[in-house]
Amino acid sequence: MSSDAPQRFFVEFDPAPGEACPVTFADDPAIILFFQSWAYSLDFGGTHELAQAAQHLKMKRRIDLKPLLRYADRYIETVNDQREMDRSWQPAADLAACARAVAEAWTAPDDTLAPLTAGYEHLAPRLQELAAMCDWAAARNARVRMTFLLETPEQRASRPAGH
Repeated sequence: MSSDAPQRFFVEFDPAPGEACPVTFADDPAIILFFQSWAYSLDFGGTHELAQAAQHLKMKRRIDLKPLLRYADRYIETVNDQREMDRSWQPAADLAACARAVAEAWTAPDDTLAPLTAGYEHLAPRLQELAAMCDWAAARNARVRMTFLLETPEQRASRPAGH
């Protein structure tokens, strides 16, 4: 992916293979984070069309979205932030299967899913690329972690004391 925009979404492997992953994102993968965020919002009453799409994938398509919802903020300020980052590692094969299942549903939507995914067609290719990265990692017995960075440290205000 080549762009002047700062990178916001990251995929890491552990242990880090001695070679770079040959699969890269062909376009900005931030759409994955966008979908993850709305899917995560379901537990808090999210009603955005992507939250509704995630609900449909879970309930009607029976896709386990948990691997896709396991990600962390790269900006570490507290011990809890670091713990959350450390907990975000997961088996690469699980994330590959989840990303692939969502991408397949996205590219062949049923009548309920189709209007919810309209305008977000670029999610499926990014999820297919993520699945391919995870397949590569799984073949090397590596775990995978997805992280994001929304702000640079210079743009972010410190948390108030006691928070």
